[in-house]
Amino acid sequence: SPEEIYLSQELCKLVRTEIAALKEKYRISVYLYYSLEMSVEEIAAALHIPKGTVKSRLYKARAIIAKKLEEYGYEV
Repeated sequence: SPEEIYLSQELCKLVRTEIAALKEKYRISVYLYYSLEMSVEEIAAALHIPKGTVKSRLYKARAIIAKKLEEYGYEV
């Protein structure tokens, strides 16, 4: 329905805005993982950091975004 399409577009816009607001270390990991579809191992190699660090950055970024979306009234 048009309403669902609009809400989906608004959610995507909010997620993009919140990703852009992340600290660089989180934003880069999110970008590489979701946009470039790199694996945790590939990201770790590219950034010269341990795999565990990549995993923790992705976890923290998701938590930050989820909290912001809840503040906007979205259920996560």
